[in-house]
Amino acid sequence: MFAYGQELLGWQFLDGNQLDSQKQLCPDSDNKVCFTNALENIYRENNYYPLWLDESFQSELLLQLKSLVYAELVPGMDLRLNELEKLSENSDLRGFDLLATDTLLAYKSIVLQVQKKPRYLFKGHKLRIPRQTYLGTILSISPKYLSEELQQLKPNVKRLENAIEVAEEFIRLPSHNYVANKGARVIRCGQEIIHGHAMLEVLYRYGDLAFSDYQWLRQQPVIENAGPVNDAIKAFQRRNGLSVDGIIGPSTKRQLALPYKEVARVIALNQQRSRFGADGSKRPVIKVNIPDYSLRVTNQEQLLFESKVIVGRANRPTNLFSSSLNTMVVNPTWNVPMTIKQKDVIPKVKKSREYLTNKNMKIVKSWIDRSEILPDQIEWSMVDPETFPYEFQQGPGPTNALGRVKFLMPNDYAIFLHDTPARSLFNRNKRNLSSGCVRVEKAEELAQFILDYQRRSGIAPFAHMVRDEDSDTVSLARRLDVEFMYMTAWLDENDRLQLREDIYGYDRPGSHPVDPEFVTLKDFRY
Repeated sequence: MFAYGQELLGWQFLDGNQLDSQKQLCPDSDNKVCFTNALENIYRENNYYPLWLDESFQSELLLQLKSLVYAELVPGMDLRLNELEKLSENSDLRGFDLLATDTLLAYKSIVLQVQKKPRYLFKGHKLRIPRQTYLGTILSISPKYLSEELQQLKPNVKRLENAIEVAEEFIRLPSHNYVANKGARVIRCGQEIIHGHAMLEVLYRYGDLAFSDYQWLRQQPVIENAGPVNDAIKAFQRRNGLSVDGIIGPSTKRQLALPYKEVARVIALNQQRSRFGADGSKRPVIKVNIPDYSLRVTNQEQLLFESKVIVGRANRPTNLFSSSLNTMVVNPTWNVPMTIKQKDVIPKVKKSREYLTNKNMKIVKSWIDRSEILPDQIEWSMVDPETFPYEFQQGPGPTNALGRVKFLMPNDYAIFLHDTPARSLFNRNKRNLSSGCVRVEKAEELAQFILDYQRRSGIAPFAHMVRDEDSDTVSLARRLDVEFMYMTAWLDENDRLQLREDIYGYDRPGSHPVDPEFVTLKDFRY
């Protein structure tokens, strides 16, 4: 390819190709690549031998680039992918080698940006290749280096190839015509479906409606929510984490109306989000997927425990971060957070003093000075929630907002997992109802699971600690990793596409930008 011993890199190998990607990827470059000096150094140190002779390396690079391109994060990367594919198709191995190495450096610079500032994946941010980068210091790349580098850059997704194939299927589909009309009535079982034929096409493309049923139904003048149509709607709802009732309400309509290309983009975007957090290979990891309202404990790819959860509402979202569970408190007291104190507790106390008695709450001077302040000592009509100087604390018991147990972990956001006395809320399908902390349906079972994992004979059983009504703090010598995630698209174990409603607007940021505080993905593990 490149003659051994030559003194200059053969840029002429790119001259016969129409290459325009650098105009968007790196507009300051005066060459057809972004990292001219770095490439000169790399190939010189490699005696001008080609780097991409192994076809498996070529395929892996193109696969990972597709994941990045389909996420629509990097302007110009789609053009670069097309250029590489054309060079490969034309068997232009010398041109491909040069452009592939340059692309690897560009790809790595993008991944480094995302790793440094994960919020880019939740704010609709477009990524650019920085002018100054340490990549220019890389002097030697061998096939072994390429293999390791590609593995490190790869999104942490099982069967990435399958997910890319699903995304490409949606990209190739012509746009559908189904529209979720605002204010349109809910369509119950047996009722005529507005835009029914357009909905049939969507259900068929997702694989929720059989081809034979689709062929027969599309010939009918009126489509009703009955029979195979109703079954298909339920299948769609099940895959989208919606209430499986066969009723076509606002949430079902919104998910059905997603453009196919948007579905492909969200699939790829979530692949990029998979780069963060523990994978459960070293020790068990508790994964809380916020849009899925689920908690799962895994280790070595084995599911050990799962539960429904309640997460923060849209105006009080649960933060995204990593940590490790280090403390469990049985029969906890609840120190009422500032936001809840101002927006919930004080307004209710001003209406009725009995609220404090009914909720087993007391007023304390401060979190440092826990001396009690009697409610009758306060002129409630004059209280301003924003300036109220005292704190509220709820004692242990059946009405405690944290239930019978809470699970603590290091973080800057006062976020933790806990039980709740409001059991009926878990019957709801949409459970973004809390003020940020995560309520766990099977909290008591999780507590016993964690105690068993400690393998310490001196710890009393959870049920015994609950019965004595005293607060017990258990330090966890054997920690579990904890990941607060936001995944709205993935392939399940049967390679079926699972989609979830974008409850916080992180997939499609609107007019209200995401506060960076909530999407730091900061790592507090130790």
